[in-house]
Amino acid sequence: MPSPADIRNPLIRHAFDAVPTGLVIADPSGKIAFVNAAAERMFSYERGECEGQAIEALVPAASRAKHTELAGAFLKAPAHRPMGGGQEFRALRKDGTEFPVEIGLCPLPTSQGDWIVASVVDITVRKSLDTKVREHHEHVQAYWEAASEGLITVNESGAIEMVNRATERIFGYDRAELVGQPLEKIVPVPHHHSHVQARIGYFAKPTLKAMGTGRALSGRRKDGTLFPAEVGLNVARIGNRTIAIGFVTDITDRRRLEEQAAALGTLVDLQQRLSAPTRGELASGGFDPLTGLDTRTLFEQAVGNITVPLPGFFINIYSLQRLPQMRARFGNAVADRIVVFVGQYIANSLCGEGDRLFGWDGKTFVALIRRDSAVLQVQREVAEACGKSLEYFLENARGSALVKIALQVKVLPLSHTCVSEVTAEIDRVVGAASLRDNP
Repeated sequence: MPSPADIRNPLIRHAFDAVPTGLVIADPSGKIAFVNAAAERMFSYERGECEGQAIEALVPAASRAKHTELAGAFLKAPAHRPMGGGQEFRALRKDGTEFPVEIGLCPLPTSQGDWIVASVVDITVRKSLDTKVREHHEHVQAYWEAASEGLITVNESGAIEMVNRATERIFGYDRAELVGQPLEKIVPVPHHHSHVQARIGYFAKPTLKAMGTGRALSGRRKDGTLFPAEVGLNVARIGNRTIAIGFVTDITDRRRLEEQAAALGTLVDLQQRLSAPTRGELASGGFDPLTGLDTRTLFEQAVGNITVPLPGFFINIYSLQRLPQMRARFGNAVADRIVVFVGQYIANSLCGEGDRLFGWDGKTFVALIRRDSAVLQVQREVAEACGKSLEYFLENARGSALVKIALQVKVLPLSHTCVSEVTAEIDRVVGAASLRDNP
């Protein structure tokens, strides 16, 4: 059995100094008997300066009581304790700075009892790298979860490996219900076989597939309902594996706008085929052939026919902004369709029995309504109905786009039934809106 003198043998010391890991040997009383060159550099001590000091000289003050307890427990039941295992400790340099370390322990039987051999590794650089890796992972995870599209990763066997929050929202599943399941779980049942073949073919020859590209696809929600979707695909190499990344967008609202635009287009195209004299005759009769609304002629008649007390009657003036610019940019046919769309939107927002909407001048609509409320309440009602962002889906030879529509609303209490004064007030508001629209 070696004696303490053997540790001080120059040959043994030379061998210990050649070890790149820091080595600290302490006797049963906790005094440092030997520190190799790597440990001296680590703790910033000169040669032999540590020897004879208590081992706690290398431990921060806040950890010394705990260290003494652990050292005592080790000496009572000495056994080899390797580094790692998720345990991290703090060490103290000569200048008082602290740094993170991993420590392995091993008993050293001697003629004077069991000594302790501690192998020490400074993990400052590793921790810095771990922190950077963790922050990078957190950034990627944040981007993944913040994406508005559904993101799904699938392995070559067709099993779902990851999904984001948007996927949960689109398909109605919690991610635990999707991860590990075949991708066909969110594909319409009639398409399962063809989808499996398409997936196998895609992994055999993967390519970037952009969203859209004219493909009509459908997704299947947890409740079994189907919805129109756009899907983009790409591949990535993770280690020695290939995974596919799917980008899914629910285009239900867009499809509805497309269908609405197509229906309005058909209506407007039919109306535009009317000859000018015929349209003039229809308008003079109180019917606007473009929007299908009553004209200002019938508005004037309606005001003139009011016989009940006026408080509670209101006039809402809706001014369609930037229509001349839209005509210049998109053409008259598209602008007419937008006018029809806005007219229908306003008509649907009127909620009172007997509310009537009239076309005024091709870009202005006037509603005559009756409410048992004050003007401020009516203004709030109008703001809630028309405060949402109005968008019109436009598709033509130059592509498709969502046209944002500005709709200005003015509420006037009806204070008298003199038709000329009422129409003059409306024309004043409409004229002011036109000046703002065409500065």
